[in-house]
Amino acid sequence: MNQEAGAHNTAQDKRLEASKDEIARYNALAELWWDEQGPMWPLHRLNQLRAPFVLSVVREAFGIDEASPQGLAGKSVLDIGCGAGLLSEALASAGARVTGVDAAENNINIARDHACASGLDIEYHHGTVDVVQGQHFDVVLNMEVVEHVVDVAAFISSCCDCVKPGGIQIVATLNRNPKSWLFAIVGAEYVLRWLPRGTHNWKQFVKPSELEALLESENMHTEQSAGVTVNPLTRRYSLSSDLSVNYMLVAKKGGSN
Repeated sequence: MNQEAGAHNTAQDKRLEASKDEIARYNALAELWWDEQGPMWPLHRLNQLRAPFVLSVVREAFGIDEASPQGLAGKSVLDIGCGAGLLSEALASAGARVTGVDAAENNINIARDHACASGLDIEYHHGTVDVVQGQHFDVVLNMEVVEHVVDVAAFISSCCDCVKPGGIQIVATLNRNPKSWLFAIVGAEYVLRWLPRGTHNWKQFVKPSELEALLESENMHTEQSAGVTVNPLTRRYSLSSDLSVNYMLVAKKGGSN
C-alpha cells in the first residue's frame, strides 16, 4: 500500500468511527456487558425487544417459515457496533452466519469468549465497518451506532455498501428534537441515571427523514419503521408507532440476489 492510499484509508476510518472518548468508555464497561443486573441492564432489556423484532423482520423479508428453529440457516448477517454480542448471539442461535464488528477492542474480546462458551460460531472483528470492506451480507444490523459516529453520511454509505442487492439493513437510533433531549439525555442520564452522563450527544441524533434520505441515496428504500418506548416504572421496552425518541428503520436494497 502506498503512502497516499494509506493516508486515505486512515482518514476514512476516522470518519466512520466513534470518538476516542466513547470507545474508551465502552472498553471500560466491556467486562460488565453480560451482567443483566449491572450497568448494561438497559441493553439487555432492549435486546429482549429488538431480537424478536429483528428475527421477525428477517423472516418476513426472505419468506422464511417462523416455525423453523434454524430458519435463518444460510443467511449472512453483519452486526455493526456489536458490543459484546447480545444481538449477534440471538441471530446465530437462529441459524444465521454472523459477523460482528466493534470499535472497542475489549468488547470484541468479551464477545469472542462468550460465544465460545455458548457454543456459537460467530466471526468477530475489532474496528470500523471498513474491516469487512468488500464483503456483502443478506442482513446488516446497524443498531444504536449512528448517534455515536463522527460522519453519519460516510458511515451510512459504508454500511449500505455491505448489503447484498435485495438484502436489508435495520437501523436503530435516536431522533433529534426537544422530546428526545428530555427523555434520552435529561431523563435517562441525569434523572433516572440509567446511563452514564455523557453517553449521548443530542447534536449527533438523526431525524428519521434525514436517515431515510441517506439510505435512499444509497439505493436503499425504507419499507418499515417502528418506535421504541420504555416504561420508567417497570423498565419494560415496547414497540410503538411513535418515532419521536428511539426508532428503527428497515430498508431494502434495490436489485436482486
